[in-house]
Amino acid sequence: MAEDRGQDGLLFSIVMPAYNEEAVIGKTLRDLSDHLEAEGFRYEILAVDDGSADRTGEIVTALAAERPAIRLVRNPGPGGYGFAIRRGLDVYRGDAVVIVTADGADAPKDVAAYFRAIEAGHDCAFGSRFSGGAKVSGYPPLKLVMNRLANAFLSLVLRRRYDDFTNGFKCYRREVIEAMRPFVAGQFNITIELAAKAILGGWRYVVIPNDWTEREAGTSNFRVLRLIKPYFMTLIYCLSEDYLKKVRR
Repeated sequence: MAEDRGQDGLLFSIVMPAYNEEAVIGKTLRDLSDHLEAEGFRYEILAVDDGSADRTGEIVTALAAERPAIRLVRNPGPGGYGFAIRRGLDVYRGDAVVIVTADGADAPKDVAAYFRAIEAGHDCAFGSRFSGGAKVSGYPPLKLVMNRLANAFLSLVLRRRYDDFTNGFKCYRREVIEAMRPFVAGQFNITIELAAKAILGGWRYVVIPNDWTEREAGTSNFRVLRLIKPYFMTLIYCLSEDYLKKVRR
């Protein structure tokens, strides 16, 4: 689809951080692009190469030559999931942006559902892998236990009945992204920063059940036990920032 924002309809951006994903990123990009084309959305996909040592960038470049809506973006450093997302958020062109993984865990049909929610007037679309209608396959047991505990705690602290704050697969209008700046998280804790800032900022969001499937190949860089402290510190930062904003009003 064309990427000219002057045409009718919203332009949607997809930011896809990628580190050493040569085994899966080609299929992920093709599946997502095929689905969005069939749905008729105006879109761009930014695959953010986070300093990969394999053929990730080469594969994206080849696909971009075939499909103009796909764009390779390099993260010059520092490296990390959050830094790669922040790089994508600095250069995306759309009226709204969704963050997806490069491993194919996030379903293209759910990306389309997010876009339709934005078209309907919501400021954000938040996925939930654990609500009715969602299908989760291959989720590691330890990760699941830690996920449920962390999200229960976040729900209590943020006073929202939402069960998947740590799910990075979310969509935000451009004005929400701009209002949440600056971003400080550099690793997977950016999922907490984005969700907490959007909620504390009072932006309207809708929760959409979304499927999740364990990667077919490659190795995940997610290490759940290492994230406890960064997640907690990021939450404290977001709460403190929100408090200071309210005091200054």
